[in-house]
Amino acid sequence: MDIRLTLLARQDLEDLRRFTIDTWGQEQWRRYFAGIVLAFERVARDGRCGRPRSNLRYGMRSLPYQKHLIFFEPIDHAEGEIVILRIVHQSRNLAALAYRDQAEG
Repeated sequence: MDIRLTLLARQDLEDLRRFTIDTWGQEQWRRYFAGIVLAFERVARDGRCGRPRSNLRYGMRSLPYQKHLIFFEPIDHAEGEIVILRIVHQSRNLAALAYRDQAEG
């Protein structure tokens, strides 16, 4: 199964990259990103892994990776592919976040 990232998830990843490099350096980013990729691969293998998050958005799930949460769901108009919606720090106010890009409708 393939994985797609929304624009919001791509921006989250870029923000995380920038912050990690600025704070801990390029090598730490490489290690952290490698772990995120492994988490994406786990989601691709098992779209039911992680924790149900229907309290935030129907059908959504999250998988923790260190201090971050990866939010995802299968999207019908993406031909059943898993879509990564957000990648956020666990301390964020999860109820206040947007989980869909405006373009997704």
